[in-house]
Amino acid sequence: MRSNQAKGIENGSATKPSQYFEGNRKGEVNELKILVKNTINEKDDKKKREVVKKVIAYMTLGIDVSKLFPEMCMASYTNDLVQKKMIYLYLTTYAEQNKDMAFMAISTFQKDCKHNDPKIRGFALRNLCSLRFSGAIEFLMPAIKEALSDIDAYVRKTAIMGCVKVFYMQPEQLNNIEDQLYKMISDNDPLVIINAIHALNEILAQEGGMALSKKMVDYLLGRLKEFNEWGQATILDELSKYSPKDDKEMFNIMNTLEERLKHSCSAIVLGVIKVFMNFTKNKPQIYEQVITRVKLPLVTLASISEGNFEIMYTILCHIKYIASKGYNSVFASDYKSFYCRVDEPTYIKLLKLEILSLIACDFNLGDMLNELGEYVTDVDQEISKKSIQALGAIAIRLPDLATAIVKQLSSFVTLQDYITNEVILAFKDILRKDPKHIKDCLEIIQSDNITDSNSKIALIYILGQFGSQIPLAPYILETYIGAQESVELKHILLTSCLKVFFVRAPEMHQVLGKLFYVIINNENEDIDLRDRAAYYYRAIQANINEVKQFWQYHIKVDKFLEETIINKEALLFEFNSLSVIYQKNVNKFIKPIEYFNNLRSKELQDLNQEQQQTQASTTQEQTSDVIENPQTQSYGQTNDLLEISDQPQQCISLNVDNFIENFSIDADHFENMWTNLNDGATFTRMLVRNDIANETSMEQLFKQYRLYNIAAGEEENVLKMYFYGSHQCQVFFEFEINKNLSTVILNTRSEIEDQAYLVSKYVEDFLKQVHLIE
Repeated sequence: MRSNQAKGIENGSATKPSQYFEGNRKGEVNELKILVKNTINEKDDKKKREVVKKVIAYMTLGIDVSKLFPEMCMASYTNDLVQKKMIYLYLTTYAEQNKDMAFMAISTFQKDCKHNDPKIRGFALRNLCSLRFSGAIEFLMPAIKEALSDIDAYVRKTAIMGCVKVFYMQPEQLNNIEDQLYKMISDNDPLVIINAIHALNEILAQEGGMALSKKMVDYLLGRLKEFNEWGQATILDELSKYSPKDDKEMFNIMNTLEERLKHSCSAIVLGVIKVFMNFTKNKPQIYEQVITRVKLPLVTLASISEGNFEIMYTILCHIKYIASKGYNSVFASDYKSFYCRVDEPTYIKLLKLEILSLIACDFNLGDMLNELGEYVTDVDQEISKKSIQALGAIAIRLPDLATAIVKQLSSFVTLQDYITNEVILAFKDILRKDPKHIKDCLEIIQSDNITDSNSKIALIYILGQFGSQIPLAPYILETYIGAQESVELKHILLTSCLKVFFVRAPEMHQVLGKLFYVIINNENEDIDLRDRAAYYYRAIQANINEVKQFWQYHIKVDKFLEETIINKEALLFEFNSLSVIYQKNVNKFIKPIEYFNNLRSKELQDLNQEQQQTQASTTQEQTSDVIENPQTQSYGQTNDLLEISDQPQQCISLNVDNFIENFSIDADHFENMWTNLNDGATFTRMLVRNDIANETSMEQLFKQYRLYNIAAGEEENVLKMYFYGSHQCQVFFEFEINKNLSTVILNTRSEIEDQAYLVSKYVEDFLKQVHLIE
């Protein structure tokens, strides 16, 4: 039996409990909950908006406002779209964190999916589709199927994207939805058509995407101008996958699309070029004509994109891609369009320098050398170094014109150290390709301004390779012996000293001996370097002539391996895709569909396992004996509705024996403790049984588990009760059954905060055993 104070509360009005705890609001969230509840019936939309905005603001700041979930569901009964958007944001946010709350959200979304306003219908369906858990599918599919035939285009468009979400959650639920999506390509609304195309490409990804027929191609081309820019880009991307049956059909499509090359949108121009290139890739002569035709639109787009540097960068990447495939001469006459401007960012300038190095030829080289020479003195070191690299690349690609470039590079020897370092690196590659330029490089090779480690390695390589032609080679090499340098430099130093020794033995005899001594006798030296030095030393002692023949063997370099690899990879790049931007094959940065299929399979396995565990638990509960309390007795007919298993679940950390029987406190103590304790554990569950959802049954149920009622009241089908108990510490509960929303909410607070969750789980388990909640 309850205390006299509890009886007095029961005999009073239904509003007594709220008055009793009037000063018992814990923080601003409780105040906000009351504010939302009081404004549910408010007719002024502006006032209601401000309250909902405050809830969203709290949520944005990271404050847990999940306890407002029932009130926010009630607040969704409005025609104000602004309120709907904010409330839906709240519902989807907390529904993902708690599946039990999600069912209340689903009920709200289902109701709004039948609203008179198409915007609200579409927005409700969009949020319903965003609930990412398996239990939502059975509610989602009927809503999607109905929305696919909605009279409003926005609702149909939203339903199409919902099909994609279902596909990634449970694809077997779609039941041949592809046929209906194909029919929707004939829709009157362009956005619906584009969404249908995207959806088909996602759903049929393993089959290569949407299938195109000649009839469909003609239909899409006929309506092309009706679509916005991104819609046209989507259709052009689909057309690039189509294979015309003959040349006549190919030329008809190309003639239809040619006017799109004049469009100001880069996505459309690149899309048309991709179609042309894919249609003619197996027809070399026509393909070359296509490249010549698309040159002007590309150069024009790059020029008019001033200020929009991201688009300019994209266009320049595609120009570089075409030039690198062997069509660099096409852009040779427009070389001035790729000169750097003062206001351009560094990444644009660097890309333009790469293009200039590709399109340089005999008739534009003179003007281009003067321009690149100006860039070498740029205040931006990155631009300066890239200009030197561009000059070196031109010299390697055009060996007949390399002499003028080498002389110009040699003139930079008196400039900054970083310029000298970069010139040495350029000379290394030029001399590997064409050794005859060594005489023009002597001045800078014998310079003292080389400070960078990579440049030192390049210099030592040159000294070793051309030691017979460089007078100071032995003396420059000697300066590096014993210096604190990288292991890589010491390896190349050992090799170069041996090469020079075999052509200038008298000058190098002491230098090589000193190098062997420094390396071999240094116990802290790299073990590989010491082994190499010891091997060479013993080889020279054994038979110096054989070693000399080995080192005098030269291999002429016709083409660098790096160039071959880059050219082979460039052939695999897909035009008008990220592979052109990243300079990588698409397989290197986009995961294949199999990866996502494996993820989806794993999710389904986890879901099935969870369902099996739930089913096994339910079976165990149904076959357990019906008893009145957790020990042995059986109450009378009043409690026959409360079916409780006598076998506690294994996951429960607490049982009824942990609690003190007949524990008692007064109302003042309860109010004081509830006010001062921090928020503990909270859960919200769906109400399953209404027959025992009353004050008497709940009081008896909790009492069987040694939790005692101190106050209770019911108002507008909302029963609120307060309980307490004691085990290791005192615990306090706020228990609410909302029959309007079919929800059960339990807030638990404890003297020891860590115990709040355990006690909350204890209550949840015995509520599940009587099937009050699920």
